[in-house]
Amino acid sequence: MIARRAAALAALALPVAAAALEPRFDHRDTHGPSAELSFAHDTVAKAGSPTASTWRPAARVAWGFDVSGVGDDLMVGVTAALRSFDDPERGRVLLALDARYRGYFGTEELKTFFDLGAWVPLKSRLAVGPLAGLGIAYDFSRRAGVYAAGTFATAFGQARIASFGAAVGAQVRFELP
Repeated sequence: MIARRAAALAALALPVAAAALEPRFDHRDTHGPSAELSFAHDTVAKAGSPTASTWRPAARVAWGFDVSGVGDDLMVGVTAALRSFDDPERGRVLLALDARYRGYFGTEELKTFFDLGAWVPLKSRLAVGPLAGLGIAYDFSRRAGVYAAGTFATAFGQARIASFGAAVGAQVRFELP
């Protein structure tokens, strides 16, 4: 009789305990692709040539990994300009690689983030430099979300390049085995 009452009380308490837990929308133990569209203003200074400034619509694809165990991402990506790759003066940023650490603030659906990393324009001029950004993300679930960000990047090499940009994107995530 006492065992039956204890089991009944435990059965009643389980749904209450489960309902009290908040859903997490962090990226802990996940990895996956992201895709974004961006619009940037690039300034390229080459020795012996006038400084060139241009607007650059671009698309970026990346793969993100949770490397810290707390839901932040290490993202490795490539960005390609959405225009002709014909650049006779070699004064535009047409193709670039980047690696960035994205740190999130919060585990709710709506959260902010920062990006810190390295940016490597490959075409039309090879250069390397830092990248920094701020953004806001909305996760529909732990598996998918959208974001908007602003970035600043600068690089030095065959030219001195500065880039200010804004982007919108989406990310899909998978649980690590």
